[in-house]
Amino acid sequence: MQWFGLALRVMELSIIVLAYRMQREAPRTLRSLLRPLQKAVGDIDYEIIVIDNGSPQPLSLPDLAGAHAPVRLHRIERASPSPVGAINAAVRDLAQAEQVMICIDGARMASPYLVARTVRHLRAQPDAFVYVTSRHLGHKLQSIACREGYDQSVEDQLLAGVDWENDLDELFKISVWAGACRDGKYYRLNESNAFSMAKKLFWQMGGYNEGFASPGGGLSNLELFSRCVERPNAVNILLAGEATFHQFHGGAATSDVDFFDNAQAEHLAATGKPYRLPIYPYFVDFGEDFARPAAVGGFFGL
Repeated sequence: MQWFGLALRVMELSIIVLAYRMQREAPRTLRSLLRPLQKAVGDIDYEIIVIDNGSPQPLSLPDLAGAHAPVRLHRIERASPSPVGAINAAVRDLAQAEQVMICIDGARMASPYLVARTVRHLRAQPDAFVYVTSRHLGHKLQSIACREGYDQSVEDQLLAGVDWENDLDELFKISVWAGACRDGKYYRLNESNAFSMAKKLFWQMGGYNEGFASPGGGLSNLELFSRCVERPNAVNILLAGEATFHQFHGGAATSDVDFFDNAQAEHLAATGKPYRLPIYPYFVDFGEDFARPAAVGGFFGL
């Protein structure tokens, strides 16, 4: 176990980031989740737990001097190809806070008020499920773009062309909606790559289903999302104007245009039923008191 940052203390939020073969992507993700890029977090105590799920080359983190938040790197040497067991173990054994944010894909950078707005809602409603939309870096869905020459070098040039290291909102300019966002309209999403809830609720929902054993976890994230948002008396809060931004790394989902269809069989085996889109009530926080509509080009970040 490696430790960086501040000494142990009581935390309001534990952010769990799962990484596999992400030497290039994880440092950017981490920087986007820390001060100074995360805004309005001055009174919030939070930690980041990075799980290296058996990467052939052990993950190393950048110099975190001045990060002002504890970051822990935990490596699993003999890891399952699926991340679900590792995340369940991190929630159970590593997270110090009573509220957790789950980022199953460590290649996803964050928008600047993700932490502040999440904590605000969890303070007011500890039983809430708080989530954000997903975007892909580039000008098309990466499952399509990679067949047209989009790769890590193209993406590096794209990132170098905007000042994201001073303003994470620049990432909206060089990204498109992920498939879960249904053409950029806030219908009921079927997944989020940064959702937050109390640990108590996580376990009430049963955590991740460890029957999802395929590399990347298949539809495990969608399946847990569905269970959470469809729970009885659910309080679901969508943070409009916040998002995660997927960096291309050749992962199971974005590299395979047929991924969703191929993952259906595992879902059926793990849950006993075919996957379906969830139907659920939700509230939208438009972030107007954070000036989010103006910052990202309207309520929906278009």
